[in-house]
Amino acid sequence: MKSKIFAAFSAMILSLSLCGCGASAPIPGEELVLAARKWYTSLDSAKVEIVDNKTGDSEQTFIFKYDEKGVMTYSYVGKGEGISLAQYNNGREQFTDDNGEIELLDASDLMFTAYSRDVPYPMADEGLILFYKSGIIPEKSYTEEAVMLDGPNGITVHHEYDVSKIASQFSGEGELTAFSVDYTFESDGTLMYFCENTEILSEGETSRREYTIYISERNAVERVENVVDISSISD
Repeated sequence: MKSKIFAAFSAMILSLSLCGCGASAPIPGEELVLAARKWYTSLDSAKVEIVDNKTGDSEQTFIFKYDEKGVMTYSYVGKGEGISLAQYNNGREQFTDDNGEIELLDASDLMFTAYSRDVPYPMADEGLILFYKSGIIPEKSYTEEAVMLDGPNGITVHHEYDVSKIASQFSGEGELTAFSVDYTFESDGTLMYFCENTEILSEGETSRREYTIYISERNAVERVENVVDISSISD
């Protein structure tokens, strides 16, 4: 498969590879973010959407649900400039539509992977919620009150990153010149959503990309639908 399921669709590829805790200096909001990462992996089901703040378009949608044995069924849809990918995996078979090229795998294929709580799909792992302690600049990071339209005010956590410490993880085009993450929590510490902000220098011009990651339908997904049109697959 020529498509990379995650990195090909946006600049916020860091969230899928950076999740370490190597520094000892205290980071504002650290406890909230770490708790959110553990909370996310405890969910039985959820829907994750990655939205381009500039266009309002959902570039990636991931839905998962574990069965009573801990086996995951998931669907994934991603799109970008000239790129589209849809995938469905129920632990027994996998359907993929990669830019119109459809592939079917089952458990007998060497390339097939079944996902579970013990072997989580990357977007279902805690690394989805970015926290790379060694790369965060403590003095430029902070927590503040988040004003809510309904209900009590929440908490915003801002983490500013030292790009020299994370540039090697960036696989997009151009040079990474700034990166930060803003998390919004409810007053009780429940994560509502988070936004990854990236600045890239390419051919002398700086562009800014902002993606918000929403986690919804928490423990409320009844059934994961197959997002791949299998009508063209012959028996």
